[in-house]
Amino acid sequence: MMVSNSLKEFFGLLLGVVVGFALASRFILPRAKEMHMAVMELKWSGGGCYRGARLNLSDAPLWQTPDNGSLTTSKPLSRTSNFLFVGVMTAQMYLNSRAIAAHRTWAQTVPGRVEFFSSQGSNTSLPLPLVALHKVDDSYPPQKKSFMMLKYIHDHYLEQYEWFMRADDDVYIRTERLENLLRGLNSSEPILLGQPGTGTLDEVGTLALEPGENFCMGGPGVVLSREVLRRIAPHIGQCLREMHTHHEDVELGRCVRKFAGVQCVWSYEMQKLFYQNYEPEKKGFIQDLRNKKLYSTITLHPNKSPLHQYRLHNHMLIQKITKLRSHTVQLHREMLQLSHLVNTEPSKEDLQLGKSPSLSTPRPLQQRDVPDWEFFNKTHIYSTDDTVPPCHGLSSSLKIAIDIIIEQVMETLNAHSKVRGRVVEFKQVEYGYHRVNALQGAEYVLDLLMLYQKLKGQGKEVAVLVRRHAYLLQPFSRMLFWEEEELGDPVELENRINSDSGPISFVFKSLQKLIPFQLGSATGSSSSDLGPSEETVVNILVSLWGRYEAFVRFMDNYERVCLATKQRVKLLVLVFGLKNERGGAESSGGGAEDERDRSQNERGREERGRDVAERQIMLISEYRRKHPWADIQVQSVAGPFSRALALQLGSAYFSNNSLLLYCDVDLIFNADFLKRCRDNTILGQQTYFPVVFSQYDPKLVYAGRPPNGNQYVFTSKTGLWRYYGFGMACAYKGDMERAGGFDVSLKGWGLEDVDFYNKFVQSGIRVFRSIDPGAVHVHHPMECDPQLDTERYNMCLGSRGSSFASTEQLAQLWLDKNPQQDAHTANNTPTYTT
Repeated sequence: MMVSNSLKEFFGLLLGVVVGFALASRFILPRAKEMHMAVMELKWSGGGCYRGARLNLSDAPLWQTPDNGSLTTSKPLSRTSNFLFVGVMTAQMYLNSRAIAAHRTWAQTVPGRVEFFSSQGSNTSLPLPLVALHKVDDSYPPQKKSFMMLKYIHDHYLEQYEWFMRADDDVYIRTERLENLLRGLNSSEPILLGQPGTGTLDEVGTLALEPGENFCMGGPGVVLSREVLRRIAPHIGQCLREMHTHHEDVELGRCVRKFAGVQCVWSYEMQKLFYQNYEPEKKGFIQDLRNKKLYSTITLHPNKSPLHQYRLHNHMLIQKITKLRSHTVQLHREMLQLSHLVNTEPSKEDLQLGKSPSLSTPRPLQQRDVPDWEFFNKTHIYSTDDTVPPCHGLSSSLKIAIDIIIEQVMETLNAHSKVRGRVVEFKQVEYGYHRVNALQGAEYVLDLLMLYQKLKGQGKEVAVLVRRHAYLLQPFSRMLFWEEEELGDPVELENRINSDSGPISFVFKSLQKLIPFQLGSATGSSSSDLGPSEETVVNILVSLWGRYEAFVRFMDNYERVCLATKQRVKLLVLVFGLKNERGGAESSGGGAEDERDRSQNERGREERGRDVAERQIMLISEYRRKHPWADIQVQSVAGPFSRALALQLGSAYFSNNSLLLYCDVDLIFNADFLKRCRDNTILGQQTYFPVVFSQYDPKLVYAGRPPNGNQYVFTSKTGLWRYYGFGMACAYKGDMERAGGFDVSLKGWGLEDVDFYNKFVQSGIRVFRSIDPGAVHVHHPMECDPQLDTERYNMCLGSRGSSFASTEQLAQLWLDKNPQQDAHTANNTPTYTT
């Protein structure tokens, strides 16, 4: 009985397997084969580009497929994959430039399909969805190409897509905005969208347009609903035979108006959505990507160069990243609010990034806890920061930041413009305030001039200029970088580069053979092992008149930094007041008779100057004996002291490719400063004007007990960065002569450095200027000669006044000496509890 039951179960199982296999063979396998064929058909019909594909047409084909095996635009399928079809008109000569640039940029985000239409026989080896239209050439204007493209699209894709667009290969389309616009319209109705045009002034009466008629301009693109394409397709042949002009877009508009019963939408907004750059000096591309006209655009035309197309696409991607980062911050705020509502512990990141935006900071405990605001107008920024000039030009980074902020503000204001029936247009920023709060982000208060436009329909509007204050906060987002340990061995860096880069390492090794040095070698040497003989010689020029103690300090620093380490430097000392130069100086002033007229004080001054000059010569001789290999030269200069004359005469001793460092005797520097002098100066291209640190009077700073230690102490109490000082400069002799050299007519103190700097700016040679922590101007008492002209004398007094101490310390010193005044001020000042 048990055996019988087992046999029944076995045969039942066997029967089930056989029946199931039969049913699968009958129903499932044919369906699988059908699905496979559908997938292959979809793959092969990528724009009619599969090799050997045939088109089932009753008449002769209007197009032919190129033999290039190109595929359609690849993107994952989504609910919008059958929404929009874009036909791009191009030519054989532009397939590898404009067409491929469009395919690699905006075409990748189209909610549908993009195909490129060219002449018969067009082909390319690049993966481009290309359709070669039969019996169509690349002649201009492309009237036949345009109509045949629409015929092809109608025959193949009419029922697959809701909207269709005719575009040029040099247009850029913001596909997300285009989709948002079309989603609000009914494709079953006849609709034609684009920038409406009636022709230029010299074309009036020649385009066969009746009053009130228009056409959609072809450059920015033309959008057709499915119904429009359905109505005009049967009459394309007649439209080709009955053309009145040579303008392709005019004839397309005439055909649509005649057979679809509609024309380009008369809308003020369309002039901005479909943007055409009319500025001829831009030479076929949109130069200013921060132009306020581009804030609300959908299409931008033209960008005839692929490089400019990629540049524009990069700009759009940056905007998209900014929006995503802003959305991320908004999500952190929502997460923080939800954590409070459900009584859960928020994450650390939500606590940092989820704070509500506010310009009100927590109540500070001290004044220094309040970040200072910087005021700016259209051209300059005014700051209280000691590390920057009180007034200087707007930096490019701040200009870009303001442009980005304005763009975001205008996008926010116009987000619901359709509902509110008005559009806000940005005009300019009158003035503003700016600061960076380390705990919150960048804060702005902007006075904006804007144009409010109330739309009335039929292209009419009512516009009113208004000014509004915008209080803005750019909060910090998630950190996108991190720091690793400092890399010490360049050989390790090279090995990591080679291991990570793969085939790129071959290029890297090949480039090493072309450059005069290597990052690392098999012996383990590095760039830091390069001997001084391989460095450019820095020729240091110093002008001297008196100042023996300062020269002793200068030579001591020169020995320690340059001679002891055998730096590749030369020193030329230009000395005024030597005894053997007195006759020359006197003869130029009028001879022995003038000598008798000299005052006793002036004679004594000259005698002291000669004595100091002779002592300086003796000091130089000592260093020559101590370092016989050192190149230290002395050149005497006749006449009254003139720094410009001395440096001009000293420069004449060098060749045009010699690197010159114009230096003051009060300057001390280190080896890093010499390296930056070499690196930042380029023959024929760039000169270096370092911003050096100028010390305050140590007797005031350190209360009469100046330290004798480190001179490289950079604080607001010890000194200031000399943004208005141009005396120290690194330049090649040839560039110095090209700029015009020094003004030797200037005698005494001042203006020769400013004049020298301005000449370089006007010469076209790039001026590189930056704070240099390797150079310090040691404090010394200043004497202003009353014989100077009024301008230079006032400059000298101002420079002397700024060298005493910081404003804060001078005020404190005054209060310490006037305690009664301090108490009176305190009694009249309101008290704030912290």
